Amino acid sequence: MKLSASQGISGWSIRDIASELDVVPSVIYHYYANKEALCDAVVDQVFTEITVPDQSLAWKDWFTQMAHNLRPVLLTYHGITDRLARGKFTETFLPTLDAAYNKLLEAGFGDKAPLAYTIISTAIIQAIAARNLRSINQREDPHDLKNMLARLQPMMSKSVGLSQIIGAYLKPLANPELEETMSAQYFDLMVATILDGVEHVLLPQAQPGNPGKKPSLG
Repeated sequence: MKLSASQGISGWSIRDIASELDVVPSVIYHYYANKEALCDAVVDQVFTEITVPDQSLAWKDWFTQMAHNLRPVLLTYHGITDRLARGKFTETFLPTLDAAYNKLLEAGFGDKAPLAYTIISTAIIQAIAARNLRSINQREDPHDLKNMLARLQPMMSKSVGLSQIIGAYLKPLANPELEETMSAQYFDLMVATILDGVEHVLLPQAQPGNPGKKPSLG
């Protein structure tokens, strides 16, 4: 957990763990078959730090609170978002998944609940993962906004859209004093937009007698 917080879950090795504990690596392998098994144990422990919202909340309030509970924990242990995106979660995650799925069923999504869950969870996880790419502890190809801006700067005169996006969002975001506030505001707006979109586009398709337009999954 300590190394995952400082280096990311993909930033340490079994040898690093052994060194921290002042033992030989074979001691670690006595308890864990490989690094993947140890990563699963870290994911298990991380999920004990995430509070599942009260089931009495309305479904959009529940998902909003869940997103806010997930973000600080998954920002602390960066790299876990990549595992979740690849389906590398453990049984510890199942109660959270079922709680979310039940909220969608209660809201009336019916047979659209799996699609609604996938859209919402993917958007939340990817937004947190994108913020993790700029973490000071990100070892694998960290996203440097200043380098990105330097690359895009020469193209600003050729695109009104790019110029506006850089001036209004990307340039302020590259300011360390503004980055976290702007990132949090973006996250809140993204969550609200996704939930409203799912409500207004997908939920009507789940109503009896109104199948609606079939969504394109391509």
